[in-house]
Amino acid sequence: MALNANAIEQLADWCLRSDTLTDVRATARWDFFGYDEPGADHYMEGAGDVTSRERRFLGWFALTFKLPDGRSPAELAAAAILSGSELTSATDAIKGSRCVLAMVAMVNPGRGLILRLEDEEFAVDNRELSRFLSRDDALYAHIIPADRRGWLVGPGWLEWPTGILPGMQAVLKQFQLDPIELERFLQQRKDPSKDHPQVELPQDSSLNAAVARMTKEAKAEHRQNLIMTTPQWKKLVLEQMKSPQITDYSKEIINRVGKVNSIDELNKWLGFAMNIWNNTPQPDRGGKSAFEIGREYDTLSGG
Repeated sequence: MALNANAIEQLADWCLRSDTLTDVRATARWDFFGYDEPGADHYMEGAGDVTSRERRFLGWFALTFKLPDGRSPAELAAAAILSGSELTSATDAIKGSRCVLAMVAMVNPGRGLILRLEDEEFAVDNRELSRFLSRDDALYAHIIPADRRGWLVGPGWLEWPTGILPGMQAVLKQFQLDPIELERFLQQRKDPSKDHPQVELPQDSSLNAAVARMTKEAKAEHRQNLIMTTPQWKKLVLEQMKSPQITDYSKEIINRVGKVNSIDELNKWLGFAMNIWNNTPQPDRGGKSAFEIGREYDTLSGG
């Protein structure tokens, strides 16, 4: 049996149904979902249905969970199903599997896609993913090396449910979650009484107001590199507008922000920075900012 998408499913199904793993599977399930497994209504939208939850558990259990002897259940499945060179090849591939949150860099319709994680690229063989994912979408998945064909996707992949603002690709390795951390994120466990907090992008009416907002927040959190005068911010933005790389401004802000604890926290600072960008008068647009032009368009269109 060559290692392909069908073979991965066969190994995962063995992990799900094997009597040998009944007790350890039950314990693992407890760890994965938590003591009080929440219902679908507590999950983020699109992540709480039974099928999605079970597939995420299966992917983690088969490929990431470790048995007392150090093997993963998928390795045990391979040993039960395969032999000889096929077993060796499959075992090596399973050991080389990774769990990544990566950006879609290119889609090959009907065949697969290329994922990018900072300086790494993964050619993924998966027709299903190629049908509905687009460039710059983000995917969380177990990926398994498949010789020269690139990478296969394990059970439980997830289209990332929140927006990743421009520039995040440059530091995405800082925000990799293991599958249990992901499940807690999807369960909104930080505050079960509230939805997962969404980052609202501010839209001030002037550059001075946008800079004042950034300054107030930066002082409160001691982000000294984000505290600048309005002329200094204007100079920075106008310099970055001349750059051929559209992510240079975001990278500059990321460097100024420094260490953060979550994607939401970094997105907050990027949102403040884009508020300043969109309020900066642009010489090639008659001295008007992007927000000013947008408001004029809304007025003319009756919006």
